[in-house]
Amino acid sequence: MEETIAHRRQRRRRRQPVWPYIAVACLLILLIIGIAAAIVQGALGLELTLKGPETMTLEFGKHFEDPGVEASFGWKNLQSEVQIENGIEPDRLGTFTVTYTIQYRGKTASATRTVQVVDTTPPTIVLMYQENSLTLPGHVYQEEGFVAEDNFDGDITDRVQRVVENGTVLYKVTDSSGNTADASRPIRYGDNTAPDLKLLGDETITIFAGAPFTDPGYTAVDDADGDVGAKVTVSGDFDRSTPGTYTLHYTVTDSSGNTAEATRTIIVKESNQPPIVEPEGKVIYLTFDDGPSKYTPELLAVLAKYNVKATFFVVGTAATGYLDDIVAGGHSIGIHSCSHEYSEIYASDAAFLNDISAMRQKIREYTGVDTTLMRFPGGSSNKVSIKYCEGIMTRLTGKVTELGYQYFDWNVSSGDAGEVKTADEVYQNVINGVQKHKVSIVLQHDIYKYSVDAVERIIQWGLANGYTFLPLDPSSPNAHHSINN
Repeated sequence: MEETIAHRRQRRRRRQPVWPYIAVACLLILLIIGIAAAIVQGALGLELTLKGPETMTLEFGKHFEDPGVEASFGWKNLQSEVQIENGIEPDRLGTFTVTYTIQYRGKTASATRTVQVVDTTPPTIVLMYQENSLTLPGHVYQEEGFVAEDNFDGDITDRVQRVVENGTVLYKVTDSSGNTADASRPIRYGDNTAPDLKLLGDETITIFAGAPFTDPGYTAVDDADGDVGAKVTVSGDFDRSTPGTYTLHYTVTDSSGNTAEATRTIIVKESNQPPIVEPEGKVIYLTFDDGPSKYTPELLAVLAKYNVKATFFVVGTAATGYLDDIVAGGHSIGIHSCSHEYSEIYASDAAFLNDISAMRQKIREYTGVDTTLMRFPGGSSNKVSIKYCEGIMTRLTGKVTELGYQYFDWNVSSGDAGEVKTADEVYQNVINGVQKHKVSIVLQHDIYKYSVDAVERIIQWGLANGYTFLPLDPSSPNAHHSINN
């Protein structure tokens, strides 16, 4: 009976299923794996690692390319979870920090990178060039221009150091960070500049046919050769006796072949002057300036003694009571000046013309003679007028002629205006001078006693040597001087 019961129990055990045991075993295995994974993850922790170097440099003004970081928790990639705090200021030199932070499952990890913003870019020097700019050989180079720019300092043109060595200009500039730039330019030597040719006087001049013409002149200065006035050539057909419009061409070329040109127009008008009549034989025209004076009556007596007629160019400040005596003696009377003050009469064209007009009127009032004879104070060649008005004599000689005056200079000077102080010297100067001319216009002054004292001997010598003494009239030869202003 017991055997049967044992057999039954054995049969029951054989009938029970095995899967519960398998399930339990699997659960135990999973539990062991989970515990192991937890142990491994807990051992590894949250990790944050820099990519690239811990310290980097960044060029001033450039964008920072961050190499980034690697972030993980065990085998899990958490890079997208990283927070980045970028404190870099690329437009300011200095040291900055980039901070990387991650928080995961209650854990925190961080890392930092140091970034130095530096300036290692050198400045730039830009040289400017002026077309056809040349430096004269032996002359100092004239700077054509340059600009220096720096990425950090900006315009640093004023810091450029410049040196000329062996025909080359060397430029150097250093920025505030110590970066240096260099440039150089070879100096281009040569001369391509024409002389500076300037006409004196007016570009258009009007004269009357038959009137004298003196070219006012010109100046010509070259940057390399200096004064080249002697090289100026003047060309062009010009006939002062025939009315018409003429052109004078002025040309000058420097030693480098550069040429400058200028032109002047000459208009010749029909003359309003009487034709000049050349006297026959040897003639002396005695002329006296700046009077009358207290010595004039003595002079008139000497002239009357020899029946010699002379010409008096009178001034308004003199002894005007003798004006009528001059005319009564058969002498010619002409205008010299009303005031005889150079600073006043040569201050302007109008001032001079007003002065001679006033003197003409005064002569008319005292003598009844309306004279057109005149003599410029100092002569038409005077240079003192330059102090008061440049070019005035060139203009006045044309204007008085146009107004119908006849101006007279002289070709024999007695020297009594300052060179000599005795009658003997005056006499000698006059007779020496008249022997050089067929027609002599003699300059004396009846305001000097020693000059008046020489007149009788001059007349005696002239008559003895076959000379005729005549007074000037509008048709007389004029002995015009070259104009110097």
